[in-house]
Amino acid sequence: MRSVAIPSGASRLVSKASRVSSRGDFLLPFPDYPSNARCFVHLDARLLPYWHTLFDVCPGLLKLDPPDGLNIFRSFMTWAYRNHPPLNWTYYLSVCRWLLNSTYQEQIHEEHIDSFMTAAAARWINTDDSQARGLVLAWQGSPMRVFDWKVVPRSVAGFDPEKEELPPTPWDFAWCPLTGKGGAGFRRWLPIPGYEPQAQPLKAVRDKQKSC
Repeated sequence: MRSVAIPSGASRLVSKASRVSSRGDFLLPFPDYPSNARCFVHLDARLLPYWHTLFDVCPGLLKLDPPDGLNIFRSFMTWAYRNHPPLNWTYYLSVCRWLLNSTYQEQIHEEHIDSFMTAAAARWINTDDSQARGLVLAWQGSPMRVFDWKVVPRSVAGFDPEKEELPPTPWDFAWCPLTGKGGAGFRRWLPIPGYEPQAQPLKAVRDKQKSC
């Protein structure tokens, strides 16, 4: 479990349910965004779960806005209140898109995006009820691919299915459910559900090396 600083005065509100579990099941907050998200001053019981979806997943964001990340958090909640990103596995990719278009974009590095993509993959694994055995996520701003599996496919003759060469994604973020057959079982890139695909890459940060 990652350790993370809690905003002053908010520690009494922290519950086990708002933490990151040992299996990487990043829990999402309540189904509706608080109606006062644009004017909050203090973190109360309704807002704290959203704080955890940012800083438990990627504690490195706190370095961009020390000591407690409240300026980043206020900016994100204002955007979230206006846009209502779905509270499912795609939520963490919404965070990525917001970061890459926010006033903090110059400070966002590949490791920040990787943290949220990993959270998205873990959430999909723990909630998907299809026959797919896993998934892969891609971001146009980096050659990295994020894999996660319900059932890890067997390696054949030393072949690692996660080392399979995949085509470039035509959108900023893309995904593919994996069958685990014939290697990873990749078929084609799909746009992220619920979002209009962006054909052009967002601001590239692949060469920046500030870790979360």
